[in-house]
Amino acid sequence: MDKPTNTPPRYNDTKGQRLAIMNRLASGPATMEQLFTDCNAPDPRKRVSELRRHGHPIKTNKTDRTNPDGSVNRAGVYVLDVTDNRQCELNFNQ
Repeated sequence: MDKPTNTPPRYNDTKGQRLAIMNRLASGPATMEQLFTDCNAPDPRKRVSELRRHGHPIKTNKTDRTNPDGSVNRAGVYVLDVTDNRQCELNFNQ
């Protein structure tokens, strides 16, 4: 049997989600589903909106995705629009 621990669980707050999204976008474009999975962000659209309000240059590009049945959906891809990835380190305290 596992021993009970008194360590409280680590809370995944919105600040941590925003930081994870910025780090993920610094490595390349991502869909909402990828941000949901990679960043443990239940609502990545909300976090991206907050990051934009804080001045981060995040664009949404559209792409076509083919479904298993052959139909096509239009999906958004988030892109961090910076010339130097070191800019991603700025404004994380917001």
